[in-house]
Amino acid sequence: MQKLVDDKEFSILSDSNICFVTLNSSSTKNAISFRMAKLMQDICSPLSGGTTYFEKFITEQSCQLIILKSEVKGIFSSGGNLIELAKFSSEYGNLYTSAIYKFCSLLHQTNAISISVLTGPAYGGGAELALATDFRWGVGKSYALHFSQAQFGLPTGWGGMLRLAELCPNLNQRKIAAYLITKTVMDKKQLLQNGLVDKEFTSKKACFNEIKNWSLELQNCPISLKQGLFERQNIFNYDALEEYDKEFFRKHFLQEDHKNKINLFLKNRKKRK
Repeated sequence: MQKLVDDKEFSILSDSNICFVTLNSSSTKNAISFRMAKLMQDICSPLSGGTTYFEKFITEQSCQLIILKSEVKGIFSSGGNLIELAKFSSEYGNLYTSAIYKFCSLLHQTNAISISVLTGPAYGGGAELALATDFRWGVGKSYALHFSQAQFGLPTGWGGMLRLAELCPNLNQRKIAAYLITKTVMDKKQLLQNGLVDKEFTSKKACFNEIKNWSLELQNCPISLKQGLFERQNIFNYDALEEYDKEFFRKHFLQEDHKNKINLFLKNRKKRK
C-alpha cells in the first residue's frame, strides 16, 4: 500500500492496483475544505514533461481503477465548506475553485477508469465531484444528486454543467439550466433512468467485490489494446474516428496475441465438456 495524500479528511492511496480517493470528514459531512483544495492543487501541479503528481502516482503504482468514496455513513459529500467560504475573499475563492476544478478534470482524463461510489446523497459541489468520474455506482437506497448551487446564487463551478451534457445527451442546455434554477434533486430512479448511475448494489461489500473483478479484468487486458481504446477519446471527427477504428482492428485481428487467446478459449471450452 502506497500513499500520495495522507490526511485524516482526504486521502489518496493505492492498494492492489486500485487508487482509492477517500473523503472522511464526519463533522462537515465531507464538505470540501480549503485544506482539501490545497492538497488537490498540490497533486495537480505539473512535473517536468507536463504530467501531474497524481498522474505520476497512478502510472507508478500501475493503478487500473480510481475509486472515489466516502467513509462517512449516509453522505457522499455536502459540497463546498460554507463556513469557510463565508470568511474568505473572492481571490481565495478563485484559488479554491481552480484547484477543485483541476482535480475533477483529472478524474476523467487519466488512463485509469474512475468510479464514484455513492453511498449517500451529494449536494452542490459534491454532486459535481461525483459527476467528474467515468462511472457512478450506487449503494443502497439513499443516494441522490442535489443540484443546490442556485440556493446560494451560483451556477456550477467545478465542471458540473459540462459533465451533465456530456454524460446525458438527452439533457440539452435548457434542461440543465432548468435543473439548476429549480434546485432539482435527482433521486435513485432518475439517476438510473438518465444513465448517471451505471450499476447499483444492495451493500458496500457487493460493490467492492465488483470493483475487484473490474480491476482483475483491466489487469488482464493487453496494454496495447487498452491504450488504443483510450486514444479514441482524443479523436472528435467522425470520419477520422471511423478510420482509426478500422486500422486499430486490423492491428490486432489474427495477430499472435489474438490467436493465442482464441486457442486458450477453445482449450478451456474443451475441458468443460
